[in-house]
Amino acid sequence: MFSKIKLNQNFFIIFAKVVLIYSGFLFLLNNLKTDGVWETVILNVIFFFILPWLILKEEIVKFNFKNNWAIDFEILILWLVFGFIVLKLEVFYFLKLNYLTRVDYFLNDWWVILFLNFILIPIILFSQEFFFRKYLIKKLKVSFSVIGSLVIQAGLFVVFEMLFFEIFIWQFILFNFILAFILGFFYIKTENIWYSFLTRWGLILILDGIILYKIQ
Repeated sequence: MFSKIKLNQNFFIIFAKVVLIYSGFLFLLNNLKTDGVWETVILNVIFFFILPWLILKEEIVKFNFKNNWAIDFEILILWLVFGFIVLKLEVFYFLKLNYLTRVDYFLNDWWVILFLNFILIPIILFSQEFFFRKYLIKKLKVSFSVIGSLVIQAGLFVVFEMLFFEIFIWQFILFNFILAFILGFFYIKTENIWYSFLTRWGLILILDGIILYKIQ
């Protein structure tokens, strides 16, 4: 009975922190009067990197660059299967998984596109991977099983993506849930967010390339 109460308390604390971070991020994002690019980058870094690491003072959120970089066979298989699904299912192209949708008036400026895809987007993605994979999974694993932790963080990631892009269709929800679950699995297997970060960044680059090719 006591452990169940403690479990519920831990989940409530995590959930409350996520709600506060989401609320602050979305409120500022929707009320800052700029071009829609720079505030996205800055707010992602503040709310998904700095807050969990510094302000919340979580001792578990620390960098470790000495993790094993050996590619696990299961991870390689998942990469290939997921990549095949993404490339074959054209239904996912309209899901706005690229951030060019926020700056479509820059489509003819290639230097801006390169700057977005190779500077700004990696900063955004790394901050989000730090929060959703490293921070949340480590917090959830204290009270939940590995599968439970993966499912919960994937669900929280889906909620964020729906609110951020304002897309609420089932294909978008399913795609992002599967994506987050796989990225979480990468982190569980390696304890290294670089796998999930590079996978997500590579996916966006591929989709951006396909979209730009179709536009041109």
